Amino acid sequence: MDEPTMEEKLSSLDMLNDEKLDTKAIPEPAVTVELPRADSLHILLRQALHAEDQALLLDCLYTRDEKVIAKSIALLNPANVVKLLKCLLFMAESRGAVLVCALPWIRILLCQQASSIMSQESSIRILNSLYQLIDSRISTFGSALQLSSCLDHLFPRIADEADDGGADQPIIYENSDSEESEDAMETDEGSEGLSDVTDAHGSDLSDVMSDEDGGH
Repeated sequence: MDEPTMEEKLSSLDMLNDEKLDTKAIPEPAVTVELPRADSLHILLRQALHAEDQALLLDCLYTRDEKVIAKSIALLNPANVVKLLKCLLFMAESRGAVLVCALPWIRILLCQQASSIMSQESSIRILNSLYQLIDSRISTFGSALQLSSCLDHLFPRIADEADDGGADQPIIYENSDSEESEDAMETDEGSEGLSDVTDAHGSDLSDVMSDEDGGH
């Protein structure tokens, strides 16, 4: 029975190593988060408007890519355009992250679907409310800017005063025992002086009384 030669054994080992490398080189499918495309976002947006689902609509508004927003808005019919404008007005009345997400959608919607919005009578009231909201926000911007400027001037002064007040002050140590001993000495001296005065007055009074008795 013929045994494999050394060369054949080495060749077989090389083949096994190549197969192991090939199996290790195959990457495992990674879990990737797919960004919303214009077509998928349009479907989600239409579903949210039809079902009046605020949570789903908010998920759509988290998209900040203006190209995706513009393509999604372009695929809406006039009825959904007005619905979206009404929902955006409601979200613009709030503050924080919701307002930040709603602003680019409002701008692109008004610029891209202006003719479709103006052709519907129901949109006039929404546009009027949106105008009043924007005007009220702008009117408070000036006072807020002045307040911000005042705070910018005050904070450095407060910080400087805090730094000056935090300088090391000399510490004066007073020994309470020495003060108490001094007070005790003063008290003793005062009592001795008072006893001397009392004794003097007592002797004078006794002398006067003895003189009076002798006179009688």
